[in-house]
Formats: sequence, structure tokens, C-alpha cells
Amino acid sequence: MRLTALGLAAALFVASPAVAQKLRVVVLEIDGDQNNKLRNQIEAALIKANAVEVVSLDEFRAAAAKKKLNGAAAMTVIGIKRVGKQLQLDAAVSGEVGDKYKVLIYDRVGAELWTKELAVKKGLLSEDFSQKLARAVTAAAEQGAARNPNEGASTDPGPTVATGGDGGGDTGPEIDLTGGGSDTGPKPTGGGRTVVNPGSGTGGSSSSSGGDEGQRDADLDLERYKKKKKVGPRTITVSVTGATTWRSQCLRPGSINLTSCAEFDRLSEAQQPVGTTVTFTPQVPYLGVTANAELFPLASLESPFINGLGLVGGVIYGSSVTTITEQNQQGMSEEKQVSSVDLGWSVQAAYRVHFLMGAGQPQGVGYVGARGGLLSRNFTIDPNAGVPLPSSQRVAPTGFGFATFGLDVALPIVRFFRIEAGFSYFLNPIQAPEQIVGFGNKDDPTGGATATGFGLDIGGSGDLVALGPTMVGWTLKARYLSFADRYFGQGQKWTVCNEQQCGGLGEESYLTLVWGVSIAY
Repeated sequence: MRLTALGLAAALFVASPAVAQKLRVVVLEIDGDQNNKLRNQIEAALIKANAVEVVSLDEFRAAAAKKKLNGAAAMTVIGIKRVGKQLQLDAAVSGEVGDKYKVLIYDRVGAELWTKELAVKKGLLSEDFSQKLARAVTAAAEQGAARNPNEGASTDPGPTVATGGDGGGDTGPEIDLTGGGSDTGPKPTGGGRTVVNPGSGTGGSSSSSGGDEGQRDADLDLERYKKKKKVGPRTITVSVTGATTWRSQCLRPGSINLTSCAEFDRLSEAQQPVGTTVTFTPQVPYLGVTANAELFPLASLESPFINGLGLVGGVIYGSSVTTITEQNQQGMSEEKQVSSVDLGWSVQAAYRVHFLMGAGQPQGVGYVGARGGLLSRNFTIDPNAGVPLPSSQRVAPTGFGFATFGLDVALPIVRFFRIEAGFSYFLNPIQAPEQIVGFGNKDDPTGGATATGFGLDIGGSGDLVALGPTMVGWTLKARYLSFADRYFGQGQKWTVCNEQQCGGLGEESYLTLVWGVSIAY
């Protein structure tokens, strides 16, 4: 029943004919607010309510910089005191968020107008509470406008609105957010303004011009800001990107003394082992699409050593028309064009430790981490093409994918750009059995084939624009996958198996340029 006070205050303010222009409010950075998503939510709610003029954070930072306050120091009471009068602020919203959001609203001289702890979920207010908080900020700004900025807060203990409900810890004028009706609330004063005077709650600092709070050293405020800044991942990040891929593959018969296709090709024709050789070279890249997702369900936790546990995964799809030539005992065959489909996916558990880094405010969030899981990559040739080149289906040994382990790092340079790199090691990423039988013997103790492989990722990404709690960004990366196969025994295509030669080798690689947008929440 305590929301009526808040609603009445806001209604009186909006309806007041004596207010010639909108009150001016700034929403500062909030301690522990990952990626400014709570700050963006509050600012969006104020803009939607259209009852106050929202001063941009960039304008506040620029004014503070002229007063020799930069970065986190500008987000303190000292910063408000330095520029509040210059920017004609009526209220500044600040606070800290963890398991709850402790709202702190100050007037233009840094005196506290209102404070309360509000429930949050994953670092955000509910839609209903964000609207109620917008009305509370409007009512508090009305109080701030009624004060004499040269003298600070009024010492007359006017009407106080009862509080309670979730959180506690209220000081100063108590604007209720718990809902329901009430016959008490902020009363209009001279000139039609709605004034909420400071109550007698302990811990209030609005009974004088800033009080002891206004005298705190800026360095101490900066240390407090740094100490309580929560660092962690975003809960959900999804990217949909284009993919431009160059794929290569070679197959060469040989002996255990040959280590690569290039070594085979350097031999004279008389020295080369007997059997069909296949060379798949990219004349032009083929296009495709990728979708990647990251989920960190513990992102709202304070500890940077726990909130980085999550899942990462992705899918890539592409199709191409590729030129293939075959070399046999009669020489090179004619070129043939065949259709093919490229399909891959990965699902991995991830652990990352996040940190702040980079120029500008807010600083970017970087990380170092490890991951492990399953990965699959299939390149399927049209079975009706009539070419000897086999499809490449790396789904063994599980039947749907092979094990992979990797390390990742992201280093923010500025908010809009961070460098990202990753390395992956593939654990025996052998071909499917139907591909092995052409070049090796499944009855061999090795199973007919073994394989090694690795992956490299390098590129950049960054944030572009915040849409409420959602951040839209960009990504541009080069991704390289390399596989080396060794075949053992007599196969269906490589039929020679003697003391001079038996089995052979293969190499396959994918170079993909990934480009597109990301959405993070």
C-alpha cells in the first residue's frame, strides 16, 4: 500500500502548472553494474516516462573532466558537487548493485535525497519496478529542485512517507516502492512543486549542504568505486555472422617415411608411391553463415572466480561448387565441378576469469579462459558427381564428434574494440568409418587411421550501442582448422600394401573469415 506516495508525488509534479521546464536528471555509473545494463535500464525508463530531462553521461563526464575529475572519480559525490550546479542538475542517480540494488539519489550539491535497497534479478529490476523507480527519481528531483543549491537541504522535517517491504536500509526521504494505496505522501509546496523533505532515518546525509559526505576525499571515493566494481561475463551472448571459407585437402599414398603431401610432390614420378592422389584446392572461397552462443548462468554472482562458468557453442553452414582434378597412373584427369556442403558444430564447457582493461570509461571487460567439449566438421561431396574425392566427415570416435580442448583470451583496448584469440587442440579427429575404408584397413590395430588437429582464432570485436539491458556489437575474426591424417593397411583405393608402401596420408584445412553482429544480454 506504500506505492501511492510515490505515484502521488509523480502525478503532482507532472500536473503542476508552475513547472516551466522539465527537471534535469543524470544517471551515473552504478557500482557492480556489469556492462552498464542496470544504468541503461534506469535511463531508458526515465526517457520513456518523459517526466524529466535526462542528461547524458557523456555530457556529465565532459563537465567533470573540466573540473579535473576523470574516470571513476567523476562518478562520486565529489563529481556531483563539482558540476551539479553548472549542469543545473536536480538529481543524480547512483548506487551499487549486487544481490540487491541500493539506490542512492543526490541533489546538485551532493546531499542525499533518497536511498533504498531494491530486489534485482540477474542485475536488473523488474519492468514494473523500473517504472516505479522512474517515478521515484522524478519525485526526488522535484525535492532537489526545491532546495536552495547554495545552502543544501532543508532542515525542516516535513512529511515523511512510510517505507518497508523488500530490502530495508532506507535513509533520507522515504519514497515507497512496495505498491498499494496510502493517504500519506509528498505534499505540494509553494509554486505547485512537490517537495519530499528529509526524514529522521539514521544514516541520512541530507540535513546539511553535503555534510561529512560532501567532504570526503575524491581518492577515497575512487578506491571505494574500484573495490566494489563487479566484473564478470554477460549472461547470454548470441552472434549471427557471415562466413567466407577457403578449404583445402590432399590425399597421397605412401609409407611411414612420408610426412606430408608436399614431401610426396617433391619426389620424382619414379619415386612416388603407386596409387590415386587427390588434390582439392580452393579457386575461390565459398560463402556461408555461422551462429554462436555463450551462456554464463552464474554471471550475476560477485566472485570473478565463479561467475565465469558457462557453455559456449556454435554452428557453421556453407555450400560451394568446387573444381576437382584426379591424378592416376594415366596422368591428370579432366577438371570436374561438384557441389558440396560444409557443416560443423561445437558444444563446450568454458571457464573464464574476467578483468577490467583498456582506455576510457567504462573500461572494457576482458578475460582469459579454458574450454573443452565436442566438435564436428563435415564436408559432404555430391555422391552423384562421379569423382574419387571422398567426403570428409569428422564425427569419430564418438559417432557425432571428437574431443577438443582450448584456451581463449580477450584484451579490450577501448570499449568499441577488443582483441580476441584462441587455440584449440583436437583429440584424434579421425574420419568416419566409410571414409577410412578407401585408404586404410579397419582391421588394422590402429583402426585403419589416426589423426591430429588444431585450431586458431584471432580477430576483434566490440560494443556498438546499448538498447536498454541489451548490447549490440560487432565481430571480425579469422578461424583456421588443420587436420593431418595417417592411414594404415590396405584400403579399397590404395590397394598396394608391401614393404615399400602401405597406407598413406591426408591433409585438410579450413580458413574462414567470420564477420557480423552480436547481441549480448
